[in-house]
Amino acid sequence: MRSQYEMASLVGGITQAAWAQWEIGARQPKLDVLYIICQRLGCSADWLLGLEHGPRPAQQSIADQLSSLKSELGKTARNMESIMAQINALEKSQT
Repeated sequence: MRSQYEMASLVGGITQAAWAQWEIGARQPKLDVLYIICQRLGCSADWLLGLEHGPRPAQQSIADQLSSLKSELGKTARNMESIMAQINALEKSQT
């Protein structure tokens, strides 16, 4: 668990006293600050506000998603080539 000071430093531009006020419910962070907190912690605002049971990982950018999909497609293509080579070898060994 991080201290109020650590959390305030993580967000940046926030004092420990402001964080303490949020924790006790005396004040609420502005929406842009809430967004920064979620980004830095890698969670959704729903989880942070207690509306979800588990934190959701931060979503990947579209570029990162495309890169991951291309990588997986490349692995699949190599796996298919390997499987086809094994099938061909088995077929040859039958004759």
